[in-house]
Amino acid sequence: MAGSTTCGCGCGNITNRGPELPRLLALYGGDIITMDPARPRTTALLAFGDRIQACGTDAEIRAAYELHRGMPGTGPAEAIDLRGRAVVPGLIDSHLHLLWYGFFLQQVDLNGTTSIDDLRRRVQGRAATVPVGQWVTGSGWQQDFLAEKRMPTRADLDAVAPEHPVMLHRVCYHAVACNSLALRIGGVTRDTPDPDGGVIDRDPATGEPTGILRERAAELVARHIPEPTPAQMVEALRLACWRASAAGLTSVHTNDGQGEAIGAYVALRDAGQLTVRAYHDTSYPRDEVLLGLPAGFGDEWVKIGAVKLFVDGSLGARTAALRSPYSDDPAASGVLMHTPENLNVMVRKAHDCGRQVAVHAIGDRAVALALDAIEAAVAANPRADHRHRIVHAQALAPDLIPRLAQARVVVDIQPKFTTGELFWAPDRLGPERVPYSYCWRTMLEAGVRCAGGSDCPVEPLEPLWGIYAAVTRSAMDGQRPEGWLPQEKLDPLTAVKLFTLDAAYGAFEEHIKGSLEPGKLADLVVLDRAPDRVAPHEIKDLTVEMTVVGGRTVYERG
Repeated sequence: MAGSTTCGCGCGNITNRGPELPRLLALYGGDIITMDPARPRTTALLAFGDRIQACGTDAEIRAAYELHRGMPGTGPAEAIDLRGRAVVPGLIDSHLHLLWYGFFLQQVDLNGTTSIDDLRRRVQGRAATVPVGQWVTGSGWQQDFLAEKRMPTRADLDAVAPEHPVMLHRVCYHAVACNSLALRIGGVTRDTPDPDGGVIDRDPATGEPTGILRERAAELVARHIPEPTPAQMVEALRLACWRASAAGLTSVHTNDGQGEAIGAYVALRDAGQLTVRAYHDTSYPRDEVLLGLPAGFGDEWVKIGAVKLFVDGSLGARTAALRSPYSDDPAASGVLMHTPENLNVMVRKAHDCGRQVAVHAIGDRAVALALDAIEAAVAANPRADHRHRIVHAQALAPDLIPRLAQARVVVDIQPKFTTGELFWAPDRLGPERVPYSYCWRTMLEAGVRCAGGSDCPVEPLEPLWGIYAAVTRSAMDGQRPEGWLPQEKLDPLTAVKLFTLDAAYGAFEEHIKGSLEPGKLADLVVLDRAPDRVAPHEIKDLTVEMTVVGGRTVYERG
């Protein structure tokens, strides 16, 4: 895109970055995994400016480096002996919430909580540092991993923070635990009806709210939390980007829930401080004003991505929409965020605008409804290369897999989910549904295009952990070493491809990223060892030595 264009979302102009100093970078003496079928592996590469110039042998690249170094207009030159270390294309997360992650890093971290008392201690510690009346927020709790095997209640939170409104997201972000003050601020009482697409948990004996709000019921309270300022967004994003670069991410497909968030990315980009390329999903119907933006609007740093829609919730909160009730709770079969008719209208509208949709659908009923809407939109207005996406697709059914392939839908999968969910998902789904759940290899062999992501901050953003999970399907601490549903394991390079070339394909960007080939962006990651040359259980322990974006080193291990 040349020049500048106003997008109308309040973020100012999205423009091309100014010309950067054309650095010359040579890497040699390594184990370079290119993801290029024509030359899958090599030992050296040369980058000039923000593009890869050549891949080849050490001798070829060193000769090219010496030739280019003496040419007029060449900036700083550096040749790095990799000493046998590995290089992979820049890692891409196909689905996360990067700005949310920045705010998550500043809130109460409830990941790893082992009991209600543990959770309460963390909340009490934060409340002691926050002025009375200010919000205490956090996320990461999972009732399945608490000793009590239950969700925290308002009484639990009242005991440690009675004078602060408290709202704590479950790890999936599809349920929250609130204290009594937060419920009062939100006007949630025993007489408050469940909102469309949401559930207020109530004490069966008294009818009083327990403090747990699921799906859209959480909005009753959440809308009273002050919105972050633009400056706070920029600072949160700066922190998140640093963590992402240290983890080896060079690009993300991010959904930050509001169009205004794009301004934070643009501000960092214009300051030359954005270290991660962002394919930015816009929400719908919230950001309907952005629906008419042309697909791919932006530049190679900040670009408008898919239109994000929700069909259901999560398995952990029992709000993922299933065709039949949960095996461990016959009274629950999930929550639909939209009627099928409304979903069809929204998908059709986005499709007719030339946009790609990314539909959150976890349960088999939700995936079927998402497919219905996508198939209807494409049939009414054919577009051969739509690359519409379904996000998660965790609990499938035999009839859905060939439909996904036939519809040419890209499925955004999060392999890291299995490292924890293998302990409780079988109980949720039961033996008949489990074989068609988290079934990545089955999908790939059926011709379904998949892309790898983390859903951070639901899970940590480290892509190497996602690759480990795809290969081993074991817990992070080594439990279940044989792997959960081992027939669905992937080989290491197929797993790496999910987070490189396949993720690039999901954003229509496979021509500029995802593999190390001449002419593509010089986005790459140096690892201490290659993922396919270590034992599978060691993949999670690989070290990111250096992250390069556009030929510029944005992270280097000290």
